[in-house]
Amino acid sequence: MTRDEAEAEARRLGAEHPERDRFRWIAREAEGEWQVVRVEAPAGGRIDPLKTTAEAKPKPPEPDDPRSAFERNVGGPWGPV
Repeated sequence: MTRDEAEAEARRLGAEHPERDRFRWIAREAEGEWQVVRVEAPAGGRIDPLKTTAEAKPKPPEPDDPRSAFERNVGGPWGPV
């Protein structure tokens, strides 16, 4: 089996095998021969492929200050708390 054949078979098993939720298949080389091996997936791990991009949502605008102009501009120790 060539490397390309082993990788194609690993992808096929990952997509079609009935126990694909419990196992992953990978291609590996052992003693000059390529083979497909089954590896148990970690408990609680995700099997679906990762997303290639992540988009941040825009931050909402700051709301207007509800205080009056007088309350906003009063300074010193006598200002509102």
